[in-house]
Amino acid sequence: MKKKSWFSLLSAVLLVTLVSACGTNSNSNSTKDQGSSPSASTAPSPSQEEKKDPVEVTMAYWANASEQKNFEFMVNGLERQYPEIKVVMQQYPTSDEFWKAVPAAIAAGVGPDIIAMSDEGNYEYIAKGVLEPLDEWIPQAGFDKSRIAASLYKGWTDNGKLYGIPYDSSTSMLSINKALFDKSGITKYPETMDELVELAKAMTKDGMKGIVGSIDPFHITQYVHAFGGDWNFGKTINSPENIKGVQFFTDLFLKEKVAIAPIEVGAPWDGEVFAKEKGAMSTGGPWYVGYLKEANPNLQLIALPMPKGTVDAQSAYSHGLSILKGSKNKLEAMKVINYALRDEAQLNAIEGVGYSPAVSALLPKYLEQYPELKPVFDNMEKAGMPFAYPQETKMFNADLVKGVEEIIFKGGKKTVEELLNELQKNYGQK
Repeated sequence: MKKKSWFSLLSAVLLVTLVSACGTNSNSNSTKDQGSSPSASTAPSPSQEEKKDPVEVTMAYWANASEQKNFEFMVNGLERQYPEIKVVMQQYPTSDEFWKAVPAAIAAGVGPDIIAMSDEGNYEYIAKGVLEPLDEWIPQAGFDKSRIAASLYKGWTDNGKLYGIPYDSSTSMLSINKALFDKSGITKYPETMDELVELAKAMTKDGMKGIVGSIDPFHITQYVHAFGGDWNFGKTINSPENIKGVQFFTDLFLKEKVAIAPIEVGAPWDGEVFAKEKGAMSTGGPWYVGYLKEANPNLQLIALPMPKGTVDAQSAYSHGLSILKGSKNKLEAMKVINYALRDEAQLNAIEGVGYSPAVSALLPKYLEQYPELKPVFDNMEKAGMPFAYPQETKMFNADLVKGVEEIIFKGGKKTVEELLNELQKNYGQK
């Protein structure tokens, strides 16, 4: 999956403790003195009034060097639009350091107002009340929700409430080695999963497997989505659609014998297997384009939307900015988010970091650099699905991977249906 670090998830007890330690939910603009208004005789004259200090809004995130420059650009010049606000940046070099330091700061009552995180595992924080619903603050800050690709909001929404504003976008895609496709004897790109299997069989020869089957929640979920499934935050783990998607994935190894897993060749991830031409196709993503320029510049890539199983679907996910429930500066924090998502900052992310933007109208600027990805992002806009992992994301993902590996490599005693039934029992919403 995309090379963005997974954060460590916290226990339920710790999260509840953190929420209670965050402080009040009041906004800094709320009335602080509920007593009567001062009389004319006691009210200070304009000459006696002191200029108020700006409200400090703290933003915490992890970032490498190029991402750090982009975060700085996101808030640069904010004081001209919002002179009443000062942004304090808290940068951590890795997600592990972020998720060690930030919860401790929250527990101590000095947590940030805004955090940047991925929606791949955000449901734990939504479900346990760590994040503030933004619906009330969005209109007050003048933020235009319609600017953002609608499919991206799905990963930040629960029970009709929005908990984060995406600032980048990403998706899945089918990656095909063009030279191997040209030699396959098949002339039509696969649009369905049946056609994917047909092509994979044609390209499985001479030590080459037709597709990289990375046993990872990201990749397994692509097949779940293709067959109309959805983890649905733990509500539908063992649905018939999910069973069909996971079964199709395992059959690529056991029945069709066209798949190869990175662990079989000692590779750390699917992109390396694809770049070394051990697998002719892969369910990767847009990051393959940049990776291949260094890993195998001679490999010509065909980038396609995910093939259809029973429905047209592929993942749509993002990094986003969320406000903590305990922030005393919620309106000011939302104003910072509004400013950070301006077009100028989104364009800087394209140029400086290579991010695909969250703002739909700016996607053509990104595709000017990567025109081969246009069909993929066009499909994301209309068919994008969130990962929507269950609340205990880290443990669910680990048990899903372990169970699928046992089925594929160890002749596991459980069937796919039995595995998902067990996961539903252990991680499903009660």
